[in-house]
Amino acid sequence: MTKIVLIALDGATLDLLKPWMDAGELPLLAQIFAEGAGGTLNSTIPWATPTAFASLATGTNPGKHGVYDFGTLIGDDYTAFVPTSGGDVHGRTLWERLSDAGISSAVINMPMTYPAPAIEGSVIAGIPYPSGSPQLCHPPHLLDRLQQEGWDLARNASDDLGGSYAAYLDGLLDLVRVRGEATAWLIAQDNPDFVAVHFLETDQAQHRFWQFMAGEPRYEHGGEYTDAILRVFQQTESAMQQIINAAGEDALICVMSDHGFGATRHQVWLNNWLLQNDFLALKSNMGVRVKQLLYRAGLSPAAIREMAPERLKLAILQFFEQQKGRALASQTEGGDAPVKRKGVMDWLTERLAIDFYDVDWARTVAFSTGTTAVGYVYLNVAGRDPQGVVSSQQYAVKRQQIAEKLRDWEAVGEVLLREEVWKGSQLELAPDLVIRWAADTTDARYFQTRFSSHHLMKAVPNDYASHRPNGLFAFYGNGVKTGMLNAELVDLTATLLWLFKQPVPSVLDGRVLTDCFVAERAVLVVEEAEDSAEKSTGGFSADDDASLKEALRRLGYLE
Repeated sequence: MTKIVLIALDGATLDLLKPWMDAGELPLLAQIFAEGAGGTLNSTIPWATPTAFASLATGTNPGKHGVYDFGTLIGDDYTAFVPTSGGDVHGRTLWERLSDAGISSAVINMPMTYPAPAIEGSVIAGIPYPSGSPQLCHPPHLLDRLQQEGWDLARNASDDLGGSYAAYLDGLLDLVRVRGEATAWLIAQDNPDFVAVHFLETDQAQHRFWQFMAGEPRYEHGGEYTDAILRVFQQTESAMQQIINAAGEDALICVMSDHGFGATRHQVWLNNWLLQNDFLALKSNMGVRVKQLLYRAGLSPAAIREMAPERLKLAILQFFEQQKGRALASQTEGGDAPVKRKGVMDWLTERLAIDFYDVDWARTVAFSTGTTAVGYVYLNVAGRDPQGVVSSQQYAVKRQQIAEKLRDWEAVGEVLLREEVWKGSQLELAPDLVIRWAADTTDARYFQTRFSSHHLMKAVPNDYASHRPNGLFAFYGNGVKTGMLNAELVDLTATLLWLFKQPVPSVLDGRVLTDCFVAERAVLVVEEAEDSAEKSTGGFSADDDASLKEALRRLGYLE
């Protein structure tokens, strides 16, 4: 029978779920936490899905595995965007280590697993991935096998689930149902030793429907979407129960989340701050001057949306949720020319929105971009960046100048140098400064290469919730102690290896959570060098590249 089942509930947090457990709304999770060992799981920095799941897979911090975001900027004008995938993750993954030891796994929709690795067992890739790719699963015909049974695990919450909130909610609920049924069937058919299954829908439900909960601006007593998030978690509990039943009563269950969630009250625009403080410069041509005049008059894209009558704002929001974003120019295989695709939002805003095409890089010391809740600042370094101007001799001084000035901004809680946050051979890929905001309700939204607002900081127009660092975890089953404790996300990887009686490589950053278990067994640590080799997925086709970006836009991580 299956020995261990890991169930990943994306974005789940005890802050939200514990009251529902206590009220009897989530009885399975209540039982797991009451009879198992667990508590708060501190996420990675940043507390973002790709980074956190790369750390879960490898047991290492981003400085070693090299994933800091959903993508990276490339190109001479800093506007080309390359999505990150599992092929960019440095280090051996948990399922690869288990496979080497002859232990079989079923890895179902776990993020950062595209292209699907050939392991002992089966893999269906999780986000981000291009739709229709032959590398979506291992073995190659696994998806076809599931589709014959009526389950399509190539679909996810980034697909078009319908334009209305009602259709989107129904789509999320159906995706959860399908994954639960398919995973239970796979367990019964293949009897893997280890199962890891991911539910993205719990994250997307909170992004989309938090605005309707009690205490939020769009709340209505008895409203249609007031309980939408709870309904998604209840459906997920049903799927979990199917999976647990299929695994058998002797299976050890580990429930975890990559990060937590909470309301967002304010949004910041770091590039506006860098511009106002003379660390970023714009071109001086007539077109850019006109855009700046429009911004000074308060006519930024975000402001225009907010000018709409209140009764139209929800309809406009839903429209832009489908149409938002511009596909940034990209380097793709099959040609030298960048590929551009424009959405409706592009057509409406490109003539007035300031973006990275308007930046004078020869006079720019630093810029910001990223999809994470923390703020990223990159220095424009000579020899590293295409039009870099900061010399190696100036680097430390310039970085310190920016950091000191940022600390005077009331929105900022903490400014950290990258080497204070991460350690490892992939540190050179990291942003130069990391900003943690003064309030956990502050966020910097989307992969910003467009100056979507003229503000430095502004109250969010009641339509958003964002990630928090406090996820959750629990072990449940025979041999598990009862009690609450806190852990780091990377601790789970070391612990799972130990539970399978495997040695724990010294390169891992986590500790074994022996306090969660009755058995007293030594931890065998073996020396292992860090993976510092360059990674390459071989390049995406133009269609795959566009598909990955569209998926990230629909998930809300690109403008």
